[in-house]
Amino acid sequence: MDILSYSTEKLKKHCQLLDDEEKIVLYEQLLDKAKDILENSRDDIAKLKEVSKAVVAIEETTDKQLLEKFNDDHPLREVDILIYSPQGNTEYLFSIDNSSELYDLKEDKEKALYNAVKLNDVELVKKLLMILSPTEVSNFDTKYLEELKILLSGIHKELQLSQDMKNYLEKTIKFYSFLCSNFNLLVTSPTDVKAIIDLFAAQPNIDYQIDKLLLSFIVRDVEEKKLNSEISHMIELLEQHERFAELEYKVRRLRSEFASGKSRYSAEVIRNSIAEREKEMREIEKKYVRPNDLISERQKLLKQLLC
Repeated sequence: MDILSYSTEKLKKHCQLLDDEEKIVLYEQLLDKAKDILENSRDDIAKLKEVSKAVVAIEETTDKQLLEKFNDDHPLREVDILIYSPQGNTEYLFSIDNSSELYDLKEDKEKALYNAVKLNDVELVKKLLMILSPTEVSNFDTKYLEELKILLSGIHKELQLSQDMKNYLEKTIKFYSFLCSNFNLLVTSPTDVKAIIDLFAAQPNIDYQIDKLLLSFIVRDVEEKKLNSEISHMIELLEQHERFAELEYKVRRLRSEFASGKSRYSAEVIRNSIAEREKEMREIEKKYVRPNDLISERQKLLKQLLC
């Protein structure tokens, strides 16, 4: 297809010259091309992006009702492609909501993050940031973290966001600030355990990410078995409380999507998804949330660490 090499502007002009029947024929051909790539050569993201660009051009110049028949089996909706290269690089291509536009996280992280945040999808934004950030603190680049922090702060300031998204961005920005401010201490070898304990004690409130990070450093250097076990237990409590909060968010989002009629999934699928998450929430609540007050457990552990 010669049109795949066209610029966005040229594509749009080309589509405007087609009649409705020609647009529908071309649209179907492009979707077949997209399906073929996704089924047989998922790593050819350059070609898939070209197809996506052409599909979007048709959608922008065509009455939506004429294209509705393609919605049920649309290959460019909810695309989620993660590719790891032999060199250790990660590429992630995805689409959001009911759009056929593909976002390339590696090529344009600003645009990808902006649109994911705009959608108020905390899980998607969290996934993007996990891909963009290394897993080990020692591999972090503080300059890069500062760039991410500035980017997220700007998006937070510009957009009208849900409370869930606001809370998530604020916690993430706080975590990045913490990493940048304390990076030298965290990567010092051997670990200055006393300084990290003091840093843990200095935190005014429970923060799942910061507390888990600091305790993961402390537990490695505590030889006394009972104390080591209690630190590990505290890490587990933090993880389970965090998981409970994530499940609460997901259930709220599923209910909201179902009530608004925006979900692509059937009522039965949504009900089953909600039921699964609520079951896991009940299990976590019974084993971890009700028996353990997180603030009290943290204070008890802190007293032992400071002895």
